[in-house]
Amino acid sequence: MILVVGGTGRLGSRLTGELVGRGASVRVMARGESQPFPGKTIDGVELVRGSLASGTDCGRAVAGCSQVVFAASGFGLKRGGSPRSVDRDGALRLIDAASRAGVQHVVMMSMPGAAPDAPLDFLRMKYAAEEALKASGMAWSVIRMGANLEQFLDSMSQPLHTRGRVLVFGSGRAPVTFTSTPDAAAAVLLALAGPSLHGRTVEWGSETHSFNTLAEAILAHAGKGSIQRIPVAALRVMAAVARPISPFMARMARAALWMESGEASFNPAVERAAFPEIPVIGLRESLDQIRST
Repeated sequence: MILVVGGTGRLGSRLTGELVGRGASVRVMARGESQPFPGKTIDGVELVRGSLASGTDCGRAVAGCSQVVFAASGFGLKRGGSPRSVDRDGALRLIDAASRAGVQHVVMMSMPGAAPDAPLDFLRMKYAAEEALKASGMAWSVIRMGANLEQFLDSMSQPLHTRGRVLVFGSGRAPVTFTSTPDAAAAVLLALAGPSLHGRTVEWGSETHSFNTLAEAILAHAGKGSIQRIPVAALRVMAAVARPISPFMARMARAALWMESGEASFNPAVERAAFPEIPVIGLRESLDQIRST
């Protein structure tokens, strides 16, 4: 049995479908609040509604599982969670439960830049979870995926449908290494399939683009619209004053400023060369898939 934590999210849903297609027995754990919880049983998938804030729920979720994928995140939660409560505390609670239950292998989703002194709370919490997993005694794989390509294409495109504009935070000129959801899922499947990624931290990216490039591609695909920018100065103000009112918006602003610095860019060539069997799903393919759904 393979447990996918955060299995109703973008990556978790993709991964669950791939695993079922390969004949694996899959259990999904999710709160069912930020993303809809399936209303009916899916063939080959056991659904467990639970919270990472509960040790009991974590224990119930990992029972009988040989492998666990931690794909949950509190970064995008507008209520009911945060990077601290989900990406660190929730991960540590699940790691402890998995170790007690005899789980053999845990795959942890993280992000390039995770470090104890990283400028973003999210990256510091991811680093703490990585270190706890490495010290757990279980076999482990850490996959640091770049900014999710489809998530940004979706969020940037939303104002296009209502106001005819594509939203760009900051100058839009800084390079960002994005990872598509199919690429991230393929990396996780590789980690689950055998020992090639056991005991390894890999930084997985698909393509590097600026946000201006993404915006122009969205507009060309839509055949209409214009770009609306939120200036860097406005992002600094938002990061400073929004936290008491909307921690989510403050996190978004701080993340945008971090990306503006160019720190969200990395070179995935070494990992790509090591695992050439994983295809690159980039900007053009992701836009085509979004348009067809």
